[in-house]
Amino acid sequence: MRVLLVGSGVIGTVYGAHLGAAGNQLSVLSHGSRTDEVAAMGLSARDALDGGSVESSATVVPDASGTYDIVLVSVRRDQLASASSGLMALAGHPAVIFFGNNPAGRSAIPADLPGDVYLGFPGVGGVMTSGTADYVLIGQQPTALPHATDPRLAELETALTSRGFAVQRVADMDGWLIYHAAFVACVAAALYRCGTDPVRLASDRKTLTLMCRAITEAFGALHDKGMAGLPRNLAILHNPLLRPVAVRYWARTMRSPTGELCFAAHSRHAEGEMRALGDDIKARITNSAAVTELLRS
Repeated sequence: MRVLLVGSGVIGTVYGAHLGAAGNQLSVLSHGSRTDEVAAMGLSARDALDGGSVESSATVVPDASGTYDIVLVSVRRDQLASASSGLMALAGHPAVIFFGNNPAGRSAIPADLPGDVYLGFPGVGGVMTSGTADYVLIGQQPTALPHATDPRLAELETALTSRGFAVQRVADMDGWLIYHAAFVACVAAALYRCGTDPVRLASDRKTLTLMCRAITEAFGALHDKGMAGLPRNLAILHNPLLRPVAVRYWARTMRSPTGELCFAAHSRHAEGEMRALGDDIKARITNSAAVTELLRS
């Protein structure tokens, strides 16, 4: 497939490097010094747990006017508008997949964007180190793709699974993204209370308990509003009856490399995005004491 990457941070680099290794033709939309690195050195990703690495070459293009099968957009929420504007130049009718925190869902993306627009979410977390994406696969959160019959999505899924990525198909990505935003906003708020130090959060039982209460109450409030799409694994973990289990689980997770690479690093480097997610969730959920208290910080 011909793949255009819009965004070459951790997510774009990891997925791009693996898609290139799976035999796909990669282009990266030019944007700042990061794509200068890509032009010079290609895309490089390293598994932070086993040390395995993958590198792929990519062509940096000045605009999106080429013809592509897949366009993978992995930018922050505040960059969605500018990224979408640049995609108006797309030729043909590609599958355009937006990976990232976006509780507004499809409504945040222009209706007249060329191609078939899909929402998804990555199943990795990590940090950039000297041009290489150090990442971990999130076992509890496979890469999310929509439950659609588009053969390009099926080919993308095959390419990813061939590279060791677990993939889940989600029937309601709009709802899934709202629930996930509530979850992420609560975790980030707990980390901010602990100076974005995941090990410190792991030792702070009071904050972890408040975080778990807030997640449970947020999920319940969204469910009561008729919102579908709650990820099953999060629903089970954050059942009120399992709160002690959830607190122990998050204490263990925050002490592991996952705590830093999947949660703390992004909370630290994208604080504006995380705070905005918190504001969005507070606007949607007005009857949760735990959510109000946690997101006050």
